[in-house]
Amino acid sequence: MAGDVFSYVFFGSDEGAAASSAQKCFDELAEGTDGWGNEVIDGTVATVDEALDIIRRTVSGLMMVNMFGGRKVIWLKAANFMGDTPQGTRSEAVQQALDELVEALQNLPFDTFFLLSATEMDKRRVFFKKLSSVAEMKEFSKIDITKPGWESELSAHTLRMAKPYGITFDNAALDLFVHRVNESTRQIANELAKLDVYLGPERRKVLVEDVELMVAVSRNGVIFEISRAIENGSCRQAIRLINEQLENGEQAVTIMRAAIVPTVRNRFCARLLMDTYHPDTGNYRAFESALNKLPPEGLKLLPLKKDGTPSCYGIFNAARSCGKLTLKKARRDLQACALADRQLVSTQTDTRDVLHKLIVTLTA
Repeated sequence: MAGDVFSYVFFGSDEGAAASSAQKCFDELAEGTDGWGNEVIDGTVATVDEALDIIRRTVSGLMMVNMFGGRKVIWLKAANFMGDTPQGTRSEAVQQALDELVEALQNLPFDTFFLLSATEMDKRRVFFKKLSSVAEMKEFSKIDITKPGWESELSAHTLRMAKPYGITFDNAALDLFVHRVNESTRQIANELAKLDVYLGPERRKVLVEDVELMVAVSRNGVIFEISRAIENGSCRQAIRLINEQLENGEQAVTIMRAAIVPTVRNRFCARLLMDTYHPDTGNYRAFESALNKLPPEGLKLLPLKKDGTPSCYGIFNAARSCGKLTLKKARRDLQACALADRQLVSTQTDTRDVLHKLIVTLTA
């Protein structure tokens, strides 16, 4: 920790990463202390009154000098009233109390340290700007899985988290893992811990069957499982997964546009690229390199990352699963998707029946 900093704030949409970093900071600051002056305050509240009570308790703890002398660490943990919520900054009383907390941080007693971990922060408020001036702020954001290229970013993140366990992944297993979990660091950590125990000390490499057996499927993971079933030509599996999602209240059009259309579109683009430019599909890096060298008309087939460069991951997976798929069949599948999508939004046709017929067509 920096020698001239006495307050640290950890926040962001990736709650697991924020909490883990806050815990590490607390452990470092508390090391060597007798523990009597340290306090962890649960910041999870349901009402404005509870939020006000927690803030007052925190300010009181900060202002009280450690009766035994030496360093004192106060951690306001998992605060859920720093964001734009009814029990948070929508309340003028909470805003005023937060201003008082910042004022206390500006006048901390000697050798007193403050930590805050929060699920979200309302950056529009004056208190956030004041807090930023007296504390070291660290924001942790989840990887945006709605953006092209998220798979490679989440894969790299997973490998970094797996390194302390000494765990490595088979390529196919890593691909399945990142699609089964969501973007939460906390869930990734939980699943890695499960795999660590399951593998035992004798084996450190994760295989596909290990992921299938041990790793829970998130909502986003189900979408990938539907895509995977379509790519593998597994009609029964795809229909079973779709039925489960419909029974759980998912909308048919959401399943269509999140799982089916992207899969069919990627397979069409992959087939067209393979037939036209013959990229190497045996190795991702070689495939990515080949696609980055495509002429302008070829690049138009590829989705783009945030930085404007081609996103090759989804196309690479589609290319590996194309097998005997012909360009003619890939085009028919794309047309079948367009027709089914129109039926879902503009007719009274049974949505389950529309999806079932489409899956039979795609996997035939």
